[in-house]
Amino acid sequence: MSETPQVSVVIPVFNGWEMTRDCLNSLRGHTAGADYEVVVADNGSGDATATELEPLGRALFGERFRLLRFPENRNFGPACNAGARAAAAPLLFFLNNDTLLTPGWLPPLVQALNDDSSLGGVGPLLLYPGDTVQHLGISFALRTVAHLYSRFPADHPAVRRRRKLQALTAAALLLPKKVFFDAGAFYEEYRNGYEDVDLCLQIRYRLGFSLSCIPESAVVHLESRSAGRRDGEDANSALLTRRCGGTFIPDRHLHGVKDGFEPFISDDFDIRLRMKAADEDALEAEAAGRDLAFRCALARRHPLWAGGRARLIGDLEKAGNGGEAVQFFHELVALRMTAEVCREAALFMARHNEDSSCRYYHVLHRLFSKTRSDRSAARKYLRMTEGRDALLRKLYEDKIHELSDRRLFRDG
Repeated sequence: MSETPQVSVVIPVFNGWEMTRDCLNSLRGHTAGADYEVVVADNGSGDATATELEPLGRALFGERFRLLRFPENRNFGPACNAGARAAAAPLLFFLNNDTLLTPGWLPPLVQALNDDSSLGGVGPLLLYPGDTVQHLGISFALRTVAHLYSRFPADHPAVRRRRKLQALTAAALLLPKKVFFDAGAFYEEYRNGYEDVDLCLQIRYRLGFSLSCIPESAVVHLESRSAGRRDGEDANSALLTRRCGGTFIPDRHLHGVKDGFEPFISDDFDIRLRMKAADEDALEAEAAGRDLAFRCALARRHPLWAGGRARLIGDLEKAGNGGEAVQFFHELVALRMTAEVCREAALFMARHNEDSSCRYYHVLHRLFSKTRSDRSAARKYLRMTEGRDALLRKLYEDKIHELSDRRLFRDG
């Protein structure tokens, strides 16, 4: 082991001792042979973290463990920045404590940075327990920022493809220490959210580097288990818009095209993806005459199969499996987001005494409100595509014609 480690693993924590304990044990168990140190920044934890963390860290990592303890919760960004400043290695790996490392997770990440000097940062494939995707990169539309291919099976071809991205989550992010500080580190006015998007946009557009998810590396992410994780969502979003608005470009449709899907604009003027008609037809043929269990499994393997979900909902309800029918309806709304599907969902959820029925009534109201369905709103989104890519502009032009034909526009 060299005097200076190759990688500094920086883990911010605030309570959640059991998660931190399991994370550190998995790190020790699945990083054999690597030259690394562990820097934990404790945001004033008041649970067993305060007494148990240092003894466990020393037992697992010896002198390669360092603990920074703050008297109060400084939030994610400041804690990570303090950990990065204390780190000795040329590479930083930011890691949430609600994660579990898997065998062989580190070498593919380091190798990717070594092989491609254009990369400013890389992340592993983050998986939910159960082997579906939690994160393989962040995708952008004109109105939304979202995890790309969330809930896809881990072995789906679109998931296994390496891709260049505009942003990655800092729940598990490897990058050179110099790049991190040249980009300005984490902007500390965010409150436990969007710091990573801001950082990545600085790396991508100010420094000129690329970012990539490396699917050969996998980490299980339990996702947002910290208390109050979403409390600053609105303020964080507004801050990101002020600092970075106009920096990122819509790319969800571009990822979709490369992966063999068909992009379209939903009734709420967002960019969504669907299967091509020929691929839907092939799945329909495969499902023909098969039992419910087979068709449900087929739908799970193909998360964009909207037609299959639409048929499964009624069949599951008839079979008395309302719970799975409700889940497929939630997925169908997310896939299509049309006024017609939202109306059906609201009625369906009300039948099953689901609280989410009111959410779909609210979505319906929004879709038909002046800010969403009148001509000026549609034209606004069309203007936002001006000077961007031709495909995006055509998608919005097609949507305007479709909504006019369906008479969803307000008059005037």
